Amino acid sequence: MTRSVGLLLGLALLSGCARYQGTVEEISFVTHDGVLLHGSLVFPANHVGTVAVVLHGAEAATRSLAYRMHANVLLKRGVAVLLYDKRGAGESGGDHDTATYADLIEDALSAIRWLRSRADIGASSIGLVGTSESGWFTPEIAERAGDMAFVFNKVGSCLTWRETNAWEIHNELLAAGVDPAAAWAQVDVFRALWAHYMSPTAEGKVAMATRLQAWAGRSDTRLPPELRRVTAAYVQDISYSPEPYLERLETPTLYVYGSDDVHIPTAWCVERLAALQAAGRPVSFHIFAGEGHELGGIGLTGYQFAPGYAEMLGDFAARQIR
Repeated sequence: MTRSVGLLLGLALLSGCARYQGTVEEISFVTHDGVLLHGSLVFPANHVGTVAVVLHGAEAATRSLAYRMHANVLLKRGVAVLLYDKRGAGESGGDHDTATYADLIEDALSAIRWLRSRADIGASSIGLVGTSESGWFTPEIAERAGDMAFVFNKVGSCLTWRETNAWEIHNELLAAGVDPAAAWAQVDVFRALWAHYMSPTAEGKVAMATRLQAWAGRSDTRLPPELRRVTAAYVQDISYSPEPYLERLETPTLYVYGSDDVHIPTAWCVERLAALQAAGRPVSFHIFAGEGHELGGIGLTGYQFAPGYAEMLGDFAARQIR
């Protein structure tokens, strides 16, 4: 197959992938702060009662190809799907750039409340599919919503914002050619910097300024040159942790990761999840060997999930049908 023929075939397949495999109802709902979000509620012909709310990564996400592909996996199992354009993206209102994690969590809770207001959807038959960033929030969303059918998290961190971002920064430094020892040393400074922003003191300000000055002028640094003024929203975001909700977890939850993910610390997450599992929480996990953060992607023959990924998502959701 020539590259041009392969690309044409890929585009044709992608066009087919982009179509929902079910009956689409265009919907909208209002968030806690009055923002109107637009989405699609899709019912398969063989609807079994359960509905999955598919949540977003960190980007200004719409109901784009990858999310529709996830929807089609669930639709084939008889699970209806709600997808919506993220706050400040696509047809939805609001401002993506100023949205806090608290806003995104409330948006998901608004979607669940809207579903539960419908006579054709059971209050306890709603599940969540988290993707990357939203995988942080699904334990809190599930607890606050109560009586959820399941949570499936694709490359969602179960650790704090700080530990997750420490891993990502470390890998970015390595990719830029920074010596591993220097990379970890900078990560330690970042950790101290975040701790200062979360609990600032006059003594801490002097100490942090001294530490930052020691790195000033180096070509291998990503550290800010000086302390900056931060907002309460920034402090709230960097303080985020799903761990309290995981310790109380009651919803059947599956996390899936790639072994080579440079954004999410897979090994650290699995260690934490194994401890939660041993403590009796209804959580499980799977690692896809040789895969990175996307667990799939667009190739010459269309969009492809990592081998076995679609089956794992579909099987897990089907087992939780209510």
